[in-house]
Amino acid sequence: MIGFIVDIEFDWGFQANAIGLSKTSPSFHYPPPTTFLGALSEVVAKEQRKGEKNGRKIMQELSKNLLAIGVKPLNCLPVKYEDINRIIAVKKTGAVLCPNPAYLSRSFDAPARAKTILVSLDGEAPRLRWFLIFKDSSLPANQLWKIHRLGSKESRVSVVEVKEINDAEIETIEGIEETTYSFPAREVAIKKLEASRNWLSEVYIDPFDFTDQPLKDYFEGRKLVTFEVPVIYFKGDEYFCRFEGRAYKYKEEVIVGRFK
Repeated sequence: MIGFIVDIEFDWGFQANAIGLSKTSPSFHYPPPTTFLGALSEVVAKEQRKGEKNGRKIMQELSKNLLAIGVKPLNCLPVKYEDINRIIAVKKTGAVLCPNPAYLSRSFDAPARAKTILVSLDGEAPRLRWFLIFKDSSLPANQLWKIHRLGSKESRVSVVEVKEINDAEIETIEGIEETTYSFPAREVAIKKLEASRNWLSEVYIDPFDFTDQPLKDYFEGRKLVTFEVPVIYFKGDEYFCRFEGRAYKYKEEVIVGRFK
């Protein structure tokens, strides 16, 4: 096994929307696990000189290798909102396929597009921390340093710290523990006992079973998983979720994952 704790600083926030809910769809509180894996697969593809066409295959490989992934806020509050954006419309109107230079009026649209602003609570740039564990220890830490966006192309980020954790430092624990990271709520390996007030639920594409047809799986309600995610509302706000079951631990950091 190999683990990574990754601190990421955001420029303003991010855009990562729930799919299949019309052209105006809600944003998430934090970038979903598959968004993080997608950002990492972009880096891997560039280093291996592979095009975007191979990005989904790389994500599948990362998904098979993934044992745990979670995120928590360090100093920011997620605020979701929508604003009007002009976009190029890919559609067929009558017999006309757009976008089309001859039909410019039909080639654009202006829907409300959801985004999430990460509001700093301490005057510093907003930061989130990810904890990941992989089965295979071949993934080098330098690839994580090269992540530059999480979400749309405007969702710019900077990686400010990467901690690599070797196999000997990762404990497999069992019993009553507490975590501050997001986790799959229906994970059969744990039983949720108690949580502080500031935990919310979001439904993501399953990061542990990413297929070559993620959109079809999403629309048909397959390969989905509900994650519990923590939110802080003011500086120094404490949060936790107490559970009983198996998990991974590095020093004081505990994360729920799979054991396969």
